[in-house]
Amino acid sequence: MEKTIMDVSRHQGTIDWAKVKASGKVDGVMIRAMGNSADGLPSKPYTDPQFARNYAECKRLGIPCGVYGYVKAVNREQADKELAYFKKLLTGRSFELPVAVDIEDEVQKPLGKAALTNLTAYMLSTVESWGVYAMLYTGLWFGSTFLYMGGAELKPYDVWLAAYRTRKPAPGWPFGMWQYTRAARVPGVSTNVDMSHAYKDYAAIIKRAGLGAVKGV
Repeated sequence: MEKTIMDVSRHQGTIDWAKVKASGKVDGVMIRAMGNSADGLPSKPYTDPQFARNYAECKRLGIPCGVYGYVKAVNREQADKELAYFKKLLTGRSFELPVAVDIEDEVQKPLGKAALTNLTAYMLSTVESWGVYAMLYTGLWFGSTFLYMGGAELKPYDVWLAAYRTRKPAPGWPFGMWQYTRAARVPGVSTNVDMSHAYKDYAAIIKRAGLGAVKGV
């Protein structure tokens, strides 16, 4: 059964989560936990200022949630540092929806398809090792141009695909969620918000598999 998933960050400001839940418009939320420096600049991860509140409110109200982190790594050393930061934010928390790695930055384009694909697979396997459901987030153009999306390296991981249009994309490789708009309106949110179709019941899958709780080292 298809689910409607909203994703939020500091750009949505302070959300009235009770109104969001009462609206019945969303089945779950992907919350940005880790942001990063602007496009083209060296990696400088930071904690999204609304992460803690958004997470706490979703938990309080029983809204299924997952998280994502914007990653700019161009080698394994940088990846390890960024993912250590990301994991620290998530440790001790639990998630009913996937934990997504957002790959779409200018600094990653020069790596070439093979190198960036291998690095992305390494990051996803690292996130998976935390005991969560790892997912790749990327745009249709970026993924098609700079990653081997249909290759063996990324095949084990679900894709959350960004492509703002009215018809479902058909890129030739599978994806589990489609972020179809950045201009949705939801009661309780004062700004436009991104919305996605999820083609799997991730909450049920994660619960059955006993995943979702991020444990410390």
